[in-house]
Amino acid sequence: MDKRNLLRRQIVTERRKKGRVFVAFFLLALVFILFNLFYDEMGLFNYFKLKSEETRMEEDIAKIEMEISSIKDEIKAIGTDPFYIEKKAREDLGLAMPDEYIYKLDKDK
Repeated sequence: MDKRNLLRRQIVTERRKKGRVFVAFFLLALVFILFNLFYDEMGLFNYFKLKSEETRMEEDIAKIEMEISSIKDEIKAIGTDPFYIEKKAREDLGLAMPDEYIYKLDKDK
């Protein structure tokens, strides 16, 4: 009976060792997976950074598209509307008709 108990103890200790090895391997694999999940090139931190950059770029694209649209409208108006050309010449270049005077007021005072 002493041999049987010895064999049983040996089997139990072998199973415990295998269980400990399995748990250690499992924990190591879990740490590796979690590390890659957060800090890898395709990790969550990089994902959130790229997502915010994408949002900023989409806002920039929308703003630039609005500017392009207004410039196209201005080009169209310059090509077809003589009053618009006169208005731009007066505002941007400070031109006036021969009998007109231009008064410029300082907004600082």
